[in-house]
Amino acid sequence: MDEEIKRNQKLTNRVSITAVITNVILAIVKVTVGLIFNSMAVLADGIDTTTDILTSSTVLISSLISRKPPDREHPYGHQRAENIGAKVISFVIFYAGISLLIESVKRLISGQYNILESFIPLIAAILSVAGKTFLFTIEYSTGKKTKSQAMVAEAKNMRNDIIMSALVFLGVILNKLGLAWMDPLISIVMSFIILKVAWDVFEENAHELMDGLYENEMWIYDKVFNACKACGAYNPHKVRIRKIGGKFDIDMDVEVDGNMTVRQAHEITKCIRRRLSDSKDIYDVVVHVEPEGNNENEPYGLSQDNSDLARDNQ
Repeated sequence: MDEEIKRNQKLTNRVSITAVITNVILAIVKVTVGLIFNSMAVLADGIDTTTDILTSSTVLISSLISRKPPDREHPYGHQRAENIGAKVISFVIFYAGISLLIESVKRLISGQYNILESFIPLIAAILSVAGKTFLFTIEYSTGKKTKSQAMVAEAKNMRNDIIMSALVFLGVILNKLGLAWMDPLISIVMSFIILKVAWDVFEENAHELMDGLYENEMWIYDKVFNACKACGAYNPHKVRIRKIGGKFDIDMDVEVDGNMTVRQAHEITKCIRRRLSDSKDIYDVVVHVEPEGNNENEPYGLSQDNSDLARDNQ
């Protein structure tokens, strides 16, 4: 395992532990204040932060699993643990959103709300905004730097927590001005924000688990075709690229002069791999050589022609 991977994993673990500790403190404060002062909005914010403790722990666990080297059962390594961790996070967030929505609607319809008499709920909301802003900053920057899908997912959840805590602050102010029903109403708004985050995290990681690439990642195909041309290979086709642990795993077929020796053809594949592997974004490159003009029924993959066509149809 190279030094960069080790540094990334140490950084991810350190940030995850920081997130767990910060969320534990915020959860205790908000749940306690919500129960004592009977504020549904503050309590809901505290419950959401409690789920953040679980999701931060999930990020830490998935990071520990992903650092394991490839083995007989997992020849591609364990980096997909990050995506599985993000999936778990999406389900936890979805459950919290649904539960909050149901309880808030019940309270709004039944009239189970009252005017708050203390400024302590306001202080709790301010502390929450400050704490969540701190966590979003370090988690998002770390997730992007280390290409950790689970940590980016957790950061996106944290970003929306900032909005929710700000809404709680607004709801408490309006409540104290006499609009007691704003407390459960703010909770309903928060629940829809939570559900939107859950869907975004689920969809993004489902795409990667199905070996899909987004439009802004399709540049990698141009890099492949250019490398083949520069190395003297013809008709790169059946090019299939997926992501493993934030890096591209490339598999392709190319054609060469049928009169070449095996050694000469092998030198062309070495040239292609060398040109592609000069980037830290590459996980592995596999090149299969065919004689020029070879025609056979092969599984789906992109060539330069259908890659351009697919892009034009976007």
